[in-house]
Amino acid sequence: MAVRTPKQYLESLKDERLVYCLGERVKDVTENPFLKICANWCASYYVLANDPRYRDLFTAKNEEGELVSFNFLPIRTKEDLLRRRETVLTLARMCFGKPSGAQFTGIDGMNAVTVVSKRVDKECGTSYSKNIEAYRKYLQKNDLTLSLAMTDAKGDRALRPSQQKPHQDYYVRIVDEKPDGIIVRGAKTHISHAPCNNEILVLPCRAMREDDKAYAVAFAIPANSKNLTMICAEPEVKEPGDLFDYPIGASIYLADSLLVFDDVFVPKERIFLKGEWPFAGQFAYMFGNFHRLSAESYKAVELEYLSGAAALMAEYNGIEKASHVVEKLTWLTMYTETVKIIGQAACEHCVSEPDSDLVYPNPMYANIAKYFFADNFHEATKILQDIGGGIVGTIPSFKDFSNPETQGFIEKYLGGKAGIPTEHRLRLIRLIRDLTSAYEDVLTIHAEGSMAAQKLSIYILADFEKYKAAAKRAARIDDGWKHPDYTPLPEFPVKL
Repeated sequence: MAVRTPKQYLESLKDERLVYCLGERVKDVTENPFLKICANWCASYYVLANDPRYRDLFTAKNEEGELVSFNFLPIRTKEDLLRRRETVLTLARMCFGKPSGAQFTGIDGMNAVTVVSKRVDKECGTSYSKNIEAYRKYLQKNDLTLSLAMTDAKGDRALRPSQQKPHQDYYVRIVDEKPDGIIVRGAKTHISHAPCNNEILVLPCRAMREDDKAYAVAFAIPANSKNLTMICAEPEVKEPGDLFDYPIGASIYLADSLLVFDDVFVPKERIFLKGEWPFAGQFAYMFGNFHRLSAESYKAVELEYLSGAAALMAEYNGIEKASHVVEKLTWLTMYTETVKIIGQAACEHCVSEPDSDLVYPNPMYANIAKYFFADNFHEATKILQDIGGGIVGTIPSFKDFSNPETQGFIEKYLGGKAGIPTEHRLRLIRLIRDLTSAYEDVLTIHAEGSMAAQKLSIYILADFEKYKAAAKRAARIDDGWKHPDYTPLPEFPVKL
């Protein structure tokens, strides 16, 4: 199959998958008023992939010469990483600062499995790398969409997976093994777009010990697998289709779901880890390397929207020349461009995987980009709300604006700078309300890994020996230290 059309993608979701939303069984995710938002959002990938202006970015020929999604090709060079980043940037610009969920998180998971499976095979004599390559070909041939299920329910965070009480199923685990596959049980949480994707890739979310061996499991299954139940998160938007009051909220629904694996069968050819517990943490870590980059890419675009809304609101309110506003807009610009350039650096300075021709984003730069974004986002929304004014919290609804009895008053009294239509100002205020919602604040902190996880990665990756060598050189501490960047340098001050 060549690259699918949006219609073909939507038709593929009519497969009797078991999905619940707001307390009801969903018979067709493409018709449910909330889940169709998610499905249409995911379809945006296929819109671009079939658009002559973007086809060359989103598609490429595989080793057999077939035209497939570029996302399904192995990442072998920094140019591949930069192109992957460009696909995320382009989709995010189309989708109001959010990526399409069709081939997003799942692709980062698949790339992580591609890297780590070779390590497992080398150490343990397994054939997981052949399984993931066969799976990659399957995705290419059928042009499927893919979600990643990594975060387990976890239960008592103070206890390891095998220590949980009152049951052992807070983490997904192997409960039985058969000649042709395994049976798994447990739950994954916060799984974005899962009800509207064709496939689910499951990875461990943490490092394991030998007692946790049953939880060291990675695999892929179809979204309509028997005994797999998806329970969707409550939608943020209360009125689907209201693009005036909810310009982003009515366009975007992640359908973050609780995935319950109630004794699900996984064929052996779709297994990528089965009990090799020392490698469980490597899957989570490597996924983070790839996904931090993807996160930075779409979040940099989100900052373009946020910074643009701040600049436009300042103009609409007639305060764009005020010194404190100029200062705030300057800060937003530095914030936006810094996130972009650090993410680009993660591609430019990618890391080669030993014993293979694969590369992955520079872990230090990728983690710094994501942390820098998350750590400063609340300051950015504060600035946007400050420039927007109190009207952001008290704006009347579109129903009031369209009511002939009240429209005149709203037109007259909620206008701004002369020459700017009141409707334009109201639409922008609604956008600001969406961009600075509590949902966005929480999503920023926790999506793509917590800030604590990023700080830990940065600390582990830090070259403190280099930093200490610099300090010892300046302090003239002679304890036999050596460092390639500092030891060869001539003395300073220069003696002439």
